[in-house]
Amino acid sequence: MLVDSFGRNLYYLRLSVTDRCQFSCSYCKAKEFQFLPKTELLTYEEIKRTVNIFKKLGTKKIRITGGEPLVRNRIDELMAKIHSMGLKTSLTTNGFLLKNFLPKIKDVVDSINVSLDSVHPETFEKISGMPSMVVKTVMSSISASKSSGIPTKINTVVMRENFEEIDDLIDFSKSLSVPIRFIEYMPHGGSVIRSVSFDEIREKIRKSRGLSKIDEIFGDGPAKYYKTEDGATVGFISYSQPHFCDSCNRLRITPDGKLRLCLVLGGELDLKTLLRNDLSDEKIEEKILNFIKLKPFSHGSYKTIGKKMNFIGG
Repeated sequence: MLVDSFGRNLYYLRLSVTDRCQFSCSYCKAKEFQFLPKTELLTYEEIKRTVNIFKKLGTKKIRITGGEPLVRNRIDELMAKIHSMGLKTSLTTNGFLLKNFLPKIKDVVDSINVSLDSVHPETFEKISGMPSMVVKTVMSSISASKSSGIPTKINTVVMRENFEEIDDLIDFSKSLSVPIRFIEYMPHGGSVIRSVSFDEIREKIRKSRGLSKIDEIFGDGPAKYYKTEDGATVGFISYSQPHFCDSCNRLRITPDGKLRLCLVLGGELDLKTLLRNDLSDEKIEEKILNFIKLKPFSHGSYKTIGKKMNFIGG
């Protein structure tokens, strides 16, 4: 039923459970940032009701995002509940707390994406705002996630700060046999001087280690995957490329309960208000189905987003 006016099946729901995070990644949120009051966040009961509504409408996969979702109290219990509903359940995390959480979530999560923007302590600190030694914690969490048997991927946002370190990141991912996806930096308005184009990223890797397109797919997202000549699996997520939006299958819910049709373009349906005004599930379903008809075919010429990534959920 979650089919937009262009015939795209929107079965993949990205659910942001918090805007809070220990990191202050420069591409995600400013160091000086006012978090949402906790009363503005969807409660777990509201989240479970919302997920149940979307399941009835045809959602097949839920990705838990943030902010950093593992900072929210009892998040493992929420993930277990969503998984028990028969939904494919995935997690995106900065990896800082992941290693300790793995025993709690390894049976209720179908895949994990870990953000890692550098394997070099100084660059890691510059981008993340965390002490340099934290990079070892994140790398250890990625290794532990892989060892636990959970399908694991690395996400790297490429900027000028880490562009020259791409090969080192690939070396690390290859050492664990974990796919790595290079994500085109999406500016939050203003200068785009730190941006690195998809063509630059791909050409750099092609020259250093070769690239061959593969048909294998890792997950339900928009990444296109390649193999390097030395056997590493590399994916690219490039929002500025033609046809990026053609097969979009995603909807997003922000921490404060707004349903978004597009990461880049605005337009939101306030689910939280509908839930707290005691609308029936049937009425909320009707509003959702009417709202998704407004999903644009693409973000067009827009090259920036209007809100910080930790507030939207990525």
